[in-house]
Parts: sequence; C-alpha cells; structure tokens
Amino acid sequence: MLAKIENGGEETAREYAENLDKWTGDIIVTSEEIAAAGERLSQRAQDDIHFAYDRVKKFAEAQLASMQEFETELSPGLIAGQKLIPVHTAGCYVPGGRYAHIASAIMSVTTAKVAGVKNVVACSPTRGSEGVHPSILYAAGLAGADTILALGGVQGIAAMAFGLFSGHPADVLVGPGNR
Repeated sequence: MLAKIENGGEETAREYAENLDKWTGDIIVTSEEIAAAGERLSQRAQDDIHFAYDRVKKFAEAQLASMQEFETELSPGLIAGQKLIPVHTAGCYVPGGRYAHIASAIMSVTTAKVAGVKNVVACSPTRGSEGVHPSILYAAGLAGADTILALGGVQGIAAMAFGLFSGHPADVLVGPGNR
C-alpha cells in the first residue's frame, strides 16, 4: 500500500479512504469544520479537553526547559555537544476507529508545538460518512495542529510521510502504541 500511495499520490490515498473507510468527503479538514466540531460537544467535554491540554502543555514546557544545549572540548580542537533543533514537520496519528483517542491528539500535537515544530499534521480515521470524531477535531485544533487530515490507517500514515495534502513530508511520525 505504501508504494502504491507514494506512486499514486493523493488520488490513490483518496481511493483507499473510499474503499476502506467509505469516506468520499474532503480530506483536509477546514477551520470551519473544526469550529463546528467544538459546537457539537457538550461544555463538559470541552472543559475536559481544555483541562488535559493545559496539563500536557505545562509538562511539555517544563520538559523543554529542562533540556539545554552544551558544548565540551573532549581534547584540544575536538568539540562535541548537543543542540536542540525542532524538526520541520511532525505527523501525528490519532486513532478514532472504535473510540475517539482524544489524549493521542493532545499529547502528540501539543508536545510538537511546544517543541517548536513548524508544521504539525494530524490525521484520524473517519466514521463512515460522519467524518472525523468531533472531539478529536476539537482537541487537535486546540493543541495547534496546522493541518488535520480525514484519513486513517496506512493511507493516513502514508499521506503524512509523503507530504500529501499538506505539502510537508513528515520528518517524524508519532502516535500511540498498543503492544
């Protein structure tokens, strides 16, 4: 699948979305759709997402502050060190099949933004014709995702890896582990 998507590009990714997820809508989620997703959530759900986001952001900021650049001369003229340089683009996979993995959106997108990643692309599977779960859209939007793709599975990962729909190939792909 990866090779087919790499060779066929966006059109092939769309075909997989239609065949596997029954999704024929737009792949790039608009800011209007993200705002509408928030309106579909209860105030309690919005508050809970904000609570989690605030905690993750605070931790990520503390973690970043604890890291420092340094140089040391190992021998005359031989200098080694550490520089903190954020990657240009991070791809964040957010599962959304049976359950909306809100925490995955918050933890991956927020951490990347705090680290200074310029382009953060998130993707999550659609739920048939309903699109991406509204709580995932709300959380990823709040956390600062620059682009959200309505794609799941291999086609979503491939789209981020190859820079489809966003124009920014991911330097790193992140997501939850389950094994």
